[in-house]
Amino acid sequence: MQNILIISPISIAGELILKGFYEGFLKLGHKVDFVDVRELKNYESKNEPDFILCYDYGYLILQDAFLKVKKFLEKNKNLKLIHYFADDPFSNYALSSNDSLIQTFKNLLLDCSNNIELYFWDEKFLNSFSEKEGKFFPLCVNCDKYKDWDLEKKYDITFVGRPLGGNREEILAQVVKQFKNKLKIFSYPKHFEKSVELMKKFLNEEELKCYKDCFSGYICEQEELSRIYNSSKINLNINLQGENSLNFRTFEVLSSKGFLLQDKRGDVQKLGLFDTLVEYDDKKDLIEKITYYLDKHDEREKIALRARKLTCEHYNILSRAGEILNIVE
Repeated sequence: MQNILIISPISIAGELILKGFYEGFLKLGHKVDFVDVRELKNYESKNEPDFILCYDYGYLILQDAFLKVKKFLEKNKNLKLIHYFADDPFSNYALSSNDSLIQTFKNLLLDCSNNIELYFWDEKFLNSFSEKEGKFFPLCVNCDKYKDWDLEKKYDITFVGRPLGGNREEILAQVVKQFKNKLKIFSYPKHFEKSVELMKKFLNEEELKCYKDCFSGYICEQEELSRIYNSSKINLNINLQGENSLNFRTFEVLSSKGFLLQDKRGDVQKLGLFDTLVEYDDKKDLIEKITYYLDKHDEREKIALRARKLTCEHYNILSRAGEILNIVE
């Protein structure tokens, strides 16, 4: 049994991902503390951690949290600090708009190289830091939380997440133009409000009203998210980060036995997911595939059934959580 401290970041996706590891470590019999980074300065435990798991630069953003981690490293020379990057380590998503964190992190790598392990969800970034080589660890999901609820398909097209960044605004605008009120967006309210302003360059006044009507609220609980995926005819996913990698939303939808339509990514083939989802090439291809699959219930069901089965067999975080420790050991 290991003593594991998980530092939950100020990140919606990061928190969900680390919650999955938390459940997985508990199932394996480890002692695990799950602590919000904003509360880390007050964290006390009878047993010093053997492992600390963090997401991106989570604890580096707050100085008191960073000092707490350094204190742990100074007290225990055998402690392993595991950094799991699920965003581009040089983007605002990981850095929270604070570029100085890169140098802080590099300094820590130089000082504590033997105590730190780097994991990346995208192989492109394995050599991002000359101070330490990284390892590839694709995302996975808690299949006990994201599951087949066998719900009626009450949503036509859903998009869950931040409707901002990359070409998301342009793509969602095209969906609104073609399908109007068939699109539902579940998003953090502030992110949606910001997207409304950006949509003005893609949509006319009437279309912008349709877009505003797409907003369906904010959902953060895993079971509720899973129910949305399970009750949607088409779940639309637009990856932002990485080059070939798949974001967390991919595995959430697949595990929920949801039908997933997303942009092309190399890891779909690499991870054996080629027959569990449908990919689109460009906006024209996306519209054509939405039009086709909206009325193809049986085809969607067959693909979604394969998705649920394969995800549970190979990308269930409850069984894979131990791997991130085994590689270190």
